[in-house]
Amino acid sequence: MLRLLCTAEFDDGWTERFGKLVEIDRVGFSLDKDPDKRMGKEQIIKALQGYDIHISGYEKLSEEVLYQCPDLKLILSVRDGPEENIDIRACTRLGIPVLFSSGRCERSVPEFTFLAMMMMAKPVLQASHVFRMEKWTKKNDLRLRRINESSAEMSGKTVGIVGLGRNGMGLAARCRAFQMHVVGYDPYVDKRRSDILQIDLATLEELFSVSDFVVLMARVTDETRHMINRKLLGRMKQNACLINTARAALVDTQALEDALKEGRIKAALDVFDQEPLPEDSVLYTIPEERLLLTPHLAGVSGERIVYQSEKLYQALTLYLSGQLPPNIANREVFDTDCFRSRGGLLYGCLPQAAQNTEETMDNKMD
Repeated sequence: MLRLLCTAEFDDGWTERFGKLVEIDRVGFSLDKDPDKRMGKEQIIKALQGYDIHISGYEKLSEEVLYQCPDLKLILSVRDGPEENIDIRACTRLGIPVLFSSGRCERSVPEFTFLAMMMMAKPVLQASHVFRMEKWTKKNDLRLRRINESSAEMSGKTVGIVGLGRNGMGLAARCRAFQMHVVGYDPYVDKRRSDILQIDLATLEELFSVSDFVVLMARVTDETRHMINRKLLGRMKQNACLINTARAALVDTQALEDALKEGRIKAALDVFDQEPLPEDSVLYTIPEERLLLTPHLAGVSGERIVYQSEKLYQALTLYLSGQLPPNIANREVFDTDCFRSRGGLLYGCLPQAAQNTEETMDNKMD
């Protein structure tokens, strides 16, 4: 029987289903989500010996690691961006396909991001803090009223979304529901598609100049790394708000910190260059009415874990039955000689897997 090692967060119910296809073991972070149990290089190399398949979450699967795991033939990543912890090119050279859970955060991230926008528009945290610490009394009634009067409505405001993938499109739909004007930047989205989605395409410079909220939803690539620079931040309206629930590497951190210290703009940040955020970070000194800090929460939900587990089960059953699942990070691997002698050994090795997939989906619909 094929052996599978899971080191990622995973749903118990779907683990049982996997157990009908392969011999599955879960270790470390997968068991209790304790970040301290994520494995280092030597640990993951040792752990993967003798396993055909790996469900990956956060451990770094570098070229060095992959070359020392000769039994590994297939990687299933719970992440929407498997390239963040897996050397995809090395996998291709070795003949190892990488299947991934595309869209696992397509609801949680847009929901959280819109919540962050609302929190910056409406002084819920400040009012609640005063209410709890001082109670609501005649003495502080005027101060609470002054806090409340800083609230702004979402309707009629302009949101600029940088990156119009699943998360960006999901946010756009939520913003339109609140009668907001949506402007977008994505060089890979054409006008026909943006018109259907009621998004006005703009240059980055235009987007930063007109938006009340600038929301970052792009992936980090050579093109996008630190593309949000001092010049773009300088184009933002006074008191406009930058929301980053994507990746910190999209932004020139020093330029953003300077803009916040000067009081020119506001921000809501869920991602940081170093996580956890260092205790001496200047960000802690920015007043909470101008900066919302959250510890990388945007993609987290109980439903997400079930969703990613289901997606990977479907991908694995298709692969083992000799069908290509839709979400493959390195499709070019199938044209390599190494694939035929490695990952190809699993492709179509269990014809009954397709039937298992159909039965599972039928059971869900009943």
